[in-house]
Amino acid sequence: MQVHDLLLRLASKGLARSLGNRNRTDMKRRDEENTIWFTNLLEDAIESDLRELIAPFGLVSRVHVGIDRKTELCRGFGFLNFVKKEDAERAVLKLNGYGYDSLILRVE
Repeated sequence: MQVHDLLLRLASKGLARSLGNRNRTDMKRRDEENTIWFTNLLEDAIESDLRELIAPFGLVSRVHVGIDRKTELCRGFGFLNFVKKEDAERAVLKLNGYGYDSLILRVE
């Protein structure tokens, strides 16, 4: 293999890698735009509670509830990613300040 060919192959690999990183960055930004955060959750809250609460608003790609490793109880927060940004915006408008399990949710 000649040096010229080797340089071209290395350059194309670097370009592909940088394009892959850009796609991941775009996807991450899109996910952040579709992410909503819940605070003021009860200690016994679990992921299925959040899924049930947001089901009327649209499809969700990820749900997470912060769990304390020692107590295995909810740390009072969670987040989820909606597939569509519009669904996330609707959920925030409807659920921020919503009374749920004797607490007032904060949703951002």
